[in-house]
Amino acid sequence: MGNLEKACRYPFSGEGWKSKLAFGGVLYTLGEALGAIPFVGWIFWVLVAFLPLGYAYKIFRDHLGGMEGLLPGWEEWGDLFTHGVYVFLISLGYWLIPAVLYWLGAALWYGGGFSIFIGVPFIILGVGIGLVAFFLLPMALAFHARGNESFSAAFRWSGIVEKIWMVQREYFIGWLASLVSFLVLLFVRTHFLYVGWVLYAFGLFYLSVVVAHFFGGLCRESMEVRR
Repeated sequence: MGNLEKACRYPFSGEGWKSKLAFGGVLYTLGEALGAIPFVGWIFWVLVAFLPLGYAYKIFRDHLGGMEGLLPGWEEWGDLFTHGVYVFLISLGYWLIPAVLYWLGAALWYGGGFSIFIGVPFIILGVGIGLVAFFLLPMALAFHARGNESFSAAFRWSGIVEKIWMVQREYFIGWLASLVSFLVLLFVRTHFLYVGWVLYAFGLFYLSVVVAHFFGGLCRESMEVRR
């Protein structure tokens, strides 16, 4: 639990941490606002999200490499954007199948009649696979970073599971805490109009920094273990 507590305090470290956190929150808030544009809003949301995603990945990669410095500044924008794209694509690779299964199940559910009974297994399967994907993703990103930013490295499932097993208890605690925190943020976003969007955006950025710090260090510990 000590590493998790340290990760929660990390975003408040270093000179200028307030402006660094605020800027990330503003970016996500801007993405939320642009996402409200009909039909094409989601495209703008994704494009804006690449920068804070890349920022969190930078923290993750630094801690994975043992460089546990203070909260970094917003610089090297091109690299942040590029790495944000990488993180997005890897995440998409993990969540595409469960998302399709869930969407199909939801469509059958809302179709009514007998299709409801067909839709339920798809929904359950989509949620279940999605949770597994969410569980594997931090270590997958570690393999990606250690594999010279190779996409194929992020899908070496046997090696990923093996490394997770070495730190299984703390990894599970971090995953569960991340999942619960994200669900709380989603609740705030959906139940408090406008204000909830802002709280969700700033909370999501804070959570991404905490998760990057925690799993970066934990994945490094796992990869340093020799069997």
